[in-house]
Amino acid sequence: MESFYFTVFGLIFCVLLMVIYFPKKKVNSLENKIYGVIIIVTLLSCLTETYSFILVQKGVSSYDMSYLLSLKLLFSGFLAWIYFFTIYIYIVSVNNKKSEESLKQFIKNSILLYFLIVAIDVFFLKITVNQVGGMLLPSGSAVNFLYLCGAICIFSMLFIFFKNIKAMKNKKFVPLYLLIVMFGVVVAVQKIFPELLTINAAFVFITFVMYFTIENPDLKIIEELNKNRLLINQIMEEKSNFLFLASNQIKKPIKDIQELSDQTINLNSLEDIKTHVKEISNLSHNLSVLTDNVMDISSLSMTNIKVVNDKYCFPNFIQKIKLMEEKKVPKNVEFLVNMSETVPKYVYGDSKLLEQVLVSLIENAISYTKEGFIELRISVIVKYDMCRFVITIADSGIGMSIDKVNELLLVDEEMSDEELERLETKNININVIKKVVSKLGGYFTLKSDLERGTEVKVVLDQRIEPEFVNVNNYVKKEKVLVASKDIEFLKSITKLIEKKGYGVETSIYANDVIDRIRLHEEYDIIFLDDKLDIRALETLKILKDKFKLNIPVVIMLDKDMEMIKEHFKEDGFSDYLLKDNISIEINRILK
Repeated sequence: MESFYFTVFGLIFCVLLMVIYFPKKKVNSLENKIYGVIIIVTLLSCLTETYSFILVQKGVSSYDMSYLLSLKLLFSGFLAWIYFFTIYIYIVSVNNKKSEESLKQFIKNSILLYFLIVAIDVFFLKITVNQVGGMLLPSGSAVNFLYLCGAICIFSMLFIFFKNIKAMKNKKFVPLYLLIVMFGVVVAVQKIFPELLTINAAFVFITFVMYFTIENPDLKIIEELNKNRLLINQIMEEKSNFLFLASNQIKKPIKDIQELSDQTINLNSLEDIKTHVKEISNLSHNLSVLTDNVMDISSLSMTNIKVVNDKYCFPNFIQKIKLMEEKKVPKNVEFLVNMSETVPKYVYGDSKLLEQVLVSLIENAISYTKEGFIELRISVIVKYDMCRFVITIADSGIGMSIDKVNELLLVDEEMSDEELERLETKNININVIKKVVSKLGGYFTLKSDLERGTEVKVVLDQRIEPEFVNVNNYVKKEKVLVASKDIEFLKSITKLIEKKGYGVETSIYANDVIDRIRLHEEYDIIFLDDKLDIRALETLKILKDKFKLNIPVVIMLDKDMEMIKEHFKEDGFSDYLLKDNISIEINRILK
């Protein structure tokens, strides 16, 4: 009877822990979710052990099916506790190295294995019950199987621990140390006093200690917000610098076009007029690429990025090119490499082809620059899990005539896969470079003046691993996404929605909405303007068919569409909003 006190005290402590832990606001992380499961499993194990003890006190036979089943369920509970504890140790060990999606997939696969083991234990393995000191104690293959599985889990935890030995001072490993010590104590006690029920008590104690190793939500939020703030400040500074440079790059060609146009009016020579027209054509082409393919971030979408799963470290990639090429630069030429501080560390793309392009452009600049400078400059625009590299190679070399520049820019042939395979040499000419850049899914511009130098730009979009931490994992608030290209309307509707207590995010592109949902951004409702770059109905179909969106989507309509508003609900929209009376409509939809 005295041995049951361990179970009773364990049950009381477990109930207290549930009362303290579950109502409390906490970090919405995998670690905490697994810990919550461990608490529930511990409670169920205590209840099952209590039930089996009550059956024994009632004088139930050792062959009674209800008693044998309760023992099997108790063993399953023990195994579940050890299994989820192993998962917990794995998560705290690799949480900063693996994405949440990969961890979830690992847990899902291992749960299937757990249920297979439980099925074997419950339905196939035998259990023998022996009477010791008035207690019915189990033994047999089912018990041995439980010990084996427990030993495998403990060895797995030790393997994870030693693999991450540098983190041994982490307070999250304290429960593992306790488990190792208490496992030895429990085994010794069970051998000496087999009638004592100490396993559940040990699990309750370890679970209780784990509570004090869980992250403090307030401190975690502050830490992650500070990290995001630093990243945002860096990106905002880089964007300001980039926009300043880009605006200057726009101003100069526009000024040159105006001057050339004024000069052309007064020209009589047909040859001079042709030369001016060619220069104007070249300037306008570069302006078009700059505005359409560099500054227009609506085109920065995963649907437009060439999918390559080869991951490489971009800063190391640039450093390698720098070390390789600076040895070849003449003594009278200064070789400069300027890279944005916000360049992502890891990107996905064809690094070999990009290396061929950059090395060839730099070596071409080296060949035609005898004094002055050669500069490799990398700017970047980051958007979610994508980035746009603007790579500039400029020199003060001999330059090219406008006829030669236009001749190179007119080359518009695509490179075949066979031609690509034949690219064995690193040094390729500009005609081939333009084709390779196009094959990579990028854009190429060329600007040159005789005796003044050449500037080449390669614009390339690539997939990245986002550095931002989603603080929505820590603070839960109902959130709305509103998409419209009307900026003033966005300001008005945002104020109205915020008054209703919702968090609001806005967008001016349909592709941006699609990218947010693709990245598993969570919203309670989405408002889509029908006059975005992609019509609202087409956007809705993409969201539902491709990403299985199952939240309300409201279409925003102008007054001239009011007559057919009900048809949109038949097409799959949850509601409509008439833009000429948004105050009443918001109160109707967001009650």
